[in-house]
Amino acid sequence: MTNLLSTELSNLRRPRLLMQAANIGATALKKAGRKYPAGLKGPVARLLSEEAELDEKRREGEADYSPRRHVDLMMALLLAAQTTQHVI
Repeated sequence: MTNLLSTELSNLRRPRLLMQAANIGATALKKAGRKYPAGLKGPVARLLSEEAELDEKRREGEADYSPRRHVDLMMALLLAAQTTQHVI
């Protein structure tokens, strides 16, 4: 069975630096035995929705865009894709 979350993530077009930071963070959390960054537990669909909202803010240059939050969300999504099979 194909991991639908991995497919969804591979279709995203995000800045290289964002994805590099998220990969490094996800790897560190996985080695530490954690499944999610602090405060980011929830349904994968909700995380995807929140990530899309943040990406829109990033693209529009909105003042309340948080790069840290965006990296944390991407870390959570990458960890979820690596550890389990999800249906979106």
